[in-house]
Amino acid sequence: MSAIPPDAFESARQRFLQGLAAIEAGRWADAEPHLEAALALLPGRPSTLLNLAAVRLRLGRPADALPLLDELLRQQPADAQAWGHHATALAALGRHDEALASLDRTIALAPGQPAALHQRALALGALGRYDEALAALDALQAARPGDAEVLFLRGQALQAAGRPKEALAEYERLLAAHPDAAPAWTQRGGILKDMGRHADAAECFRQALAHGGDVELNRYFLASVTGDAAPQAAPRAYVEGLFDSYAAEFDDHLVGRLGYRTPQLLAALLAADGRRYGAVLDLGCGTGLMAPLLDALRTPDATLDGVDLSAAMLERARALGRYRHLHHGDVAEHLRVTPERHDLLVAADVFVYVGALDEVFAGAARVLAPGGRFLFSVEEADAGQALQLRTSSRYAHGLQSLRTLAASCGFVERGVERATLRHDQQRPIGGLLLLLERG
Repeated sequence: MSAIPPDAFESARQRFLQGLAAIEAGRWADAEPHLEAALALLPGRPSTLLNLAAVRLRLGRPADALPLLDELLRQQPADAQAWGHHATALAALGRHDEALASLDRTIALAPGQPAALHQRALALGALGRYDEALAALDALQAARPGDAEVLFLRGQALQAAGRPKEALAEYERLLAAHPDAAPAWTQRGGILKDMGRHADAAECFRQALAHGGDVELNRYFLASVTGDAAPQAAPRAYVEGLFDSYAAEFDDHLVGRLGYRTPQLLAALLAADGRRYGAVLDLGCGTGLMAPLLDALRTPDATLDGVDLSAAMLERARALGRYRHLHHGDVAEHLRVTPERHDLLVAADVFVYVGALDEVFAGAARVLAPGGRFLFSVEEADAGQALQLRTSSRYAHGLQSLRTLAASCGFVERGVERATLRHDQQRPIGGLLLLLERG
């Protein structure tokens, strides 16, 4: 092995120190190029690998951090901190089984670390192993007695396990000791909302706002139980987080337990005239439930693309192997900027999280070829209502308002049906299926 030239070593050292200084100042984006330069000058340096991986994790790029950590752990398999970062990267990528294994390595090498115990409880919860997650939180509580975050995580684990009354008691225990814990007020409000205690839920959301809680989220929930003016759409972070956490069980829960059949209903409406489509875009494609149903409606050389807010949902859709391109992003934004043109747009159960559809319809008209079609479902609003944000935190739309918007964007109605889209708490959820054509 050739010796490292002194000037290269010194240059690498200086860039590494500059990277550390940027980290200490909280300037994560500034730290990255310094650490990359240090690593290029001295490849494989463990301290540089570790710090660069930490920076990339902080910048929200776990896939870029993981190879650095793999390389580091090949060199230093007893590095507990590296195993902890490894677990963080895997969990962010939805690889919770592997994350749990990395956390077990961390804890074996450095027992009793609260951060690792915390991560382990989250990983177990993500895997649906709620009893084990609660046991892990009990161990964490022993290390951090009375800790507000531990109490909050216990409430979340109990909610995820389908034990809302116990979760409610946990949040109330937390709020008795920490009345300024805004996230606990939000979670308590959500449980009370689902129990039908809407006035109590509204007070929780007001308390969350008063104590510095997420303004967009709590106003959205508050509007759903008070009937106040609703925001134009559900908060992006809320929808993204909801479906990221739901991805693993989405198909089984939605189809098996809620009787979801919107994709089949839409496909049947579209198939009625025997037309076939070339370029298809699946809006809010989720895990890809629409994709197999679209096969019979496409020409032999057709393309199928998808767009969704949830990265975890897109990973499951990608595994189907049916999509040409999958885009991570907001539906309205994608329709506004994409250079692609399509013959068919489909949106199954997407607009329940989008109130005002003006941007979506304008974008749909923009990307559709003349004669192209726009097929979608909505929950139907109560008679005489154009738009409602319901206590389910889902939007419902009125048929007449949709027809007015469609006409203003140059669409011609080609089909409309009323149907039961799914069930919620054993109640049928009525909806509309609309097929529009660009004039």
